[in-house]
Amino acid sequence: MKFRGRIGPGPKDERSTRLLNRVLEWTEDGIKYEPDQRHADIIVEELGLSNTKKQVFTAGVKEGEDPEDSIPLLDRDATIYRALVARGNYLAQDRSDIQHAVKELSRGMANPTVGHSKALKRLGRYLKGRRRTVTLYAYQESTTEVTVWTDTDFAGCRRTRKSTTGGVLTHGSH
Repeated sequence: MKFRGRIGPGPKDERSTRLLNRVLEWTEDGIKYEPDQRHADIIVEELGLSNTKKQVFTAGVKEGEDPEDSIPLLDRDATIYRALVARGNYLAQDRSDIQHAVKELSRGMANPTVGHSKALKRLGRYLKGRRRTVTLYAYQESTTEVTVWTDTDFAGCRRTRKSTTGGVLTHGSH
């Protein structure tokens, strides 16, 4: 292991550092965390969306019932699909705004279709306008309260009838 320093308020502490290309910064307001934007850039570029102005405001939408969407992708396109969804999966661990969309895209890893490809392009258009995100973990008083929210979409996938369950757990305001 390589010790690169410690972030903190002390006179010998660093104010910011990089960890696996993620930026951690100690500020007066709290700790800022920025995921590696390079993955979003690569997804946008590989989808050929670098020069487009078209953006969307949601990372995904519920799939429709277009029969064309069930056509399997060609082998080369399926390989590209899998690579970009894997990259999205890595990025999603740091970005809650794309987690659900990437989870839905991951359902198509075994047999990607035209519909999955359309959903991946939507994610690319979303990332086009939001390549960087910064999360601020503001300082807070010590708390013993943990709040949990859960939700489910029973048989929500129209094709497989599979359900989705999700949740959020907070400790204070984090």
